[in-house]
Amino acid sequence: MSEHELILRGGNPALDFINTVQDWTVADPDDYLTEFADAVRFGEMAGLVTRADAEHSRRRGPRLELARLIELRALLRRIFEARLSGQEPARADLDALANGFAEAARATRLVPVAHRGESEPAQMMRQVVAAQAGDATLRLRIIDAAVSLLVSDAMARVKSCPSCGWFFLDVSKNRSRRWCSMDACGAITKSRRYYRRTKAPGVRSLGGD
Repeated sequence: MSEHELILRGGNPALDFINTVQDWTVADPDDYLTEFADAVRFGEMAGLVTRADAEHSRRRGPRLELARLIELRALLRRIFEARLSGQEPARADLDALANGFAEAARATRLVPVAHRGESEPAQMMRQVVAAQAGDATLRLRIIDAAVSLLVSDAMARVKSCPSCGWFFLDVSKNRSRRWCSMDACGAITKSRRYYRRTKAPGVRSLGGD
C-alpha cells in the first residue's frame, strides 16, 4: 500500500476527487471519505467550495449526498480508466455523467471574474451557485470539473500512477512524469527494484526486472 496521505497531487479537482482513497490497486483500500464532513474538507482543500459553502454543508450534513459522492467517484474512475486504456466508456456511465452535468447546468450561472483595470472587459466564468445547488454543491462542481477536463486537450496529459492507481495531470514539458509523487510511489517503486537487483539476483536471472 502506498505511504502517502490525502494530498492533492492530481492537478485537477476532478482527478483529486477520484484520488480520495489511499490506494486503488489493493482489494480493500482505505477511504478518505467516511463522513460527509470529510468530503466537505476535501472540497475546501481542492478549492471547490468556499468556507461559507462548507459551513452550510456541515450544518446539514446529508447522508444521501455522501452516498451520491461515493457513486460519482466510482463512475468517474471507470470513465477515466476507460479513456486511458483507449476504450470507449460504457454508455450507461456516460449517460449518468451527462445527467449529472444537466443537473449542474440548472444550478449554474455566469459570474464576472475580478480584473485589474477598468479598461479591461470583465471576464466571465460559469459557477454552480451554492444557493441553488444546496447540499449538492460539491458534487455538481466536481461533475462540472470532470466534464470540462474530459472534453479538453488536457485529457491527453492525464495519467494513472502504476503504483497506487491515483490519477494526475502530467504538466511536465516532455510529459515524462510517471508517478503521482516521486517522494511517495516513485521512491517506493525504485527502492523495491533496487532491492530485487541487489538482494535477490537469482530471482532476477529467472524472470528479469
